[in-house]
Amino acid sequence: MSSKNSNILSVCTLVIPWFTAPFLGKKVFIRYASVALFTNVIWSILSVFANKKRWWKADPFILKNVPIDLPFVAGMFFITTLWVFKLTFGNFKKYFALNAVIDFLLAFPVVKFYDRVGAFKLRKLSSTLFYMIVLSLAVIIYVYQCTMERVMKRMTGKLGDS
Repeated sequence: MSSKNSNILSVCTLVIPWFTAPFLGKKVFIRYASVALFTNVIWSILSVFANKKRWWKADPFILKNVPIDLPFVAGMFFITTLWVFKLTFGNFKKYFALNAVIDFLLAFPVVKFYDRVGAFKLRKLSSTLFYMIVLSLAVIIYVYQCTMERVMKRMTGKLGDS
């Protein structure tokens, strides 16, 4: 599956999103880093499972023997999670709508493009089911962030009382 174009695209998928990170702001990065890391853990587990079940195949251009889709997990998904939360957190309808659009673009035109280049290919999973999986993940991570916000509010309230 590996080719020069696939490697270039994978490097871009990993690195280019990080160029936008300074525009997030330090407070936003810190506030949402936990949910972005949580997303990475879920995607890493899902990658291992999906590769084992042959749902999809990603070109692991960096760590050839590791079944984690590293360019997506550590690049595109991490930074996109931060941006989506920065732009929409606190308004679930807006959050869900933005995710529905982004996930649609990922599941259909982006996956098709990555397949043509040889960096990612859906195998035993349809684009529609892939879309439903990533959209479901969006709901899970929103609940996670709401929980983290409540925990932090309680902790800072208790710390402020001391």
